[in-house]
Amino acid sequence: MSNDATIVTSWGERPSERSFLTRTLLGVWDFMRRRKVGGVALVLVVIIIGLGVIGPYVTPYDKDESFQSENPNYDPDSLKEEEMSPFTSLRLSNPTGSHLLGTDDLARDLLTRVLYGAQRSLIFGFGAASISTILGAVLGIVSAYFGGRFDLVIQRIVDAMIAIPGFLFLLLMVQTGETTILRVLLALSVLGAFGVSRVVRGATLAVRNDVYIEASRVIGASSGRILFRHIAPNVAAPVIVIFSVTIGSSILAEAGLAFLNLGSPGPSWGTMVNVGRQFFDSKPILSLVGGGALTITVLAFNLLGDALRDALDPRLRGS
Repeated sequence: MSNDATIVTSWGERPSERSFLTRTLLGVWDFMRRRKVGGVALVLVVIIIGLGVIGPYVTPYDKDESFQSENPNYDPDSLKEEEMSPFTSLRLSNPTGSHLLGTDDLARDLLTRVLYGAQRSLIFGFGAASISTILGAVLGIVSAYFGGRFDLVIQRIVDAMIAIPGFLFLLLMVQTGETTILRVLLALSVLGAFGVSRVVRGATLAVRNDVYIEASRVIGASSGRILFRHIAPNVAAPVIVIFSVTIGSSILAEAGLAFLNLGSPGPSWGTMVNVGRQFFDSKPILSLVGGGALTITVLAFNLLGDALRDALDPRLRGS
């Protein structure tokens, strides 16, 4: 038999023989095949991330660059203000070949602002979700594992923080000093951490008395090893789900602050919606672009989180 007959493609190999990349791609394909809505959301998320990461670096314009055009009514001898200058601001222009979405009220390229807004949203979304998920997961795992008075005190603090209206808490934290990206990011992270801790605590309570945990205690494993070697991996599924959902809520919260002109400086979808409502009758695209991008992004992350929840829940895997 020819040696060619012994060649086996990676698709025909046993799972244990496949590379990590092959297993990952097969897992993603299986997820998209089983969860159609989640697959569409995953594609949207990948596109949004690609636009946010690459877009600002390929656009030919700067985010704050304003444009002018030749003034067809220019008359050097005229005393009328609209005829005195040889150039006029390209303000609120319609879409053209040079500006695919037109320009805003300050004659800046709208597409460029949208791409920079995507980058900003991803920074706040992933940054706040990462910090809040890590803090909340650690707090929830430790609180549930040790229990007793320690758990009682921690949970009363969590209850008190959750009882505070989220947006009011953000306003208080942002307005205590100069509004910077770091301050807004920390405010969003602190706000989300308490909700994460509640979910992770519930998952930890469900596994902390399992047989493998008791076996680890019997053989003398330290609390730190039990927490991070045995409990943490077994509550990873809800952590992954809440991480994806928190991204969308963080993006929406940051856009809300920007809409009220309380966010950090820079292009933001929330700011676009706020500016666009002033010109909605004559230039609705200003609001529609910012609001549409915000809606699609938050919806995509939320739908992806729901699909991941269904896929990672053992009770729903066979459905």
